[in-house]
Amino acid sequence: MDAYTFNRLYPVRTRVLAYPETRAERPKQTAIRTAAVDVQDGLTVVHVDVLVGPIDIRGIDPLPDNYPVEA
Repeated sequence: MDAYTFNRLYPVRTRVLAYPETRAERPKQTAIRTAAVDVQDGLTVVHVDVLVGPIDIRGIDPLPDNYPVEA
């Protein structure tokens, strides 16, 4: 998915589960902090709260509005 499409579907502040390295690790519940950008062929990244640096959009899962918030 390119940045334009991602940003239309998931605006800043959308709640997500973020997998910073691999999907085998425990995800972090957070929110999108910046709009996504295309950085090179096939790689689109976004910044999220609680993580330093960009994350590949393939490593985040948007959450439904009724998903419980972690304490």
